[in-house]
Amino acid sequence: MAFVNPYIAKIQWHSHIIEWTKEIASHKWKWNEYFGNNNPLRLEIWTGLWNFFSWEVPLHPDKNFIWMEIKFKRCFVSAEKTLEKWGKNFVVVKEYGQKIEDFIADGELEQTYIFFPDPWGKKDRQKKHRIMQKDFLDMLYRKTQSWWKLVFKTDHREYFDDTLELLKTMDNWKQSYISFDYQNESTEFDKNRLTEFEVIFHEKNICYLELIKDEQ
Repeated sequence: MAFVNPYIAKIQWHSHIIEWTKEIASHKWKWNEYFGNNNPLRLEIWTGLWNFFSWEVPLHPDKNFIWMEIKFKRCFVSAEKTLEKWGKNFVVVKEYGQKIEDFIADGELEQTYIFFPDPWGKKDRQKKHRIMQKDFLDMLYRKTQSWWKLVFKTDHREYFDDTLELLKTMDNWKQSYISFDYQNESTEFDKNRLTEFEVIFHEKNICYLELIKDEQ
């Protein structure tokens, strides 16, 4: 008997999950209508199961959150855990992070979080799959409001160094904060809002980068 993923059915009618591509795209420039308010929009891409997101949403009821994930179980569990903590100002979008062009309009985002994306090894044919690429960063720059941020975390030093080298070739994003040992260097490090990767690999150095859309 073929295995049927039980989470496929669970997310289809979930009030905080959008799965169908056409429906996702229909909200472009209309996320304020979807949420029923004019609060700023924040985006989180592929950051594990739920820990950071489920804490962040209830802490900021004056923001609207979109969480992107491609796996059925992660979509469902993330939505349920966030609701358990009384966070309601969010939606989980089942789609790849590179697809934000399809449903986020230029200037529609306040802030984006990209935590611990797949490093994709050392070979060029693997690295081309990384989300932190020039075309993606250029697109995200257009989607972000002036003076707002992209926040990036990884425990993969090579990926972090490669990203810094890439940014040297670009003239749009400006570095506003950088750390090669975020847990010990940042006064804003909060043990209660760790991602799953930080909990598992707490002994590894976490590299942290904030980029700001500075149009001066």
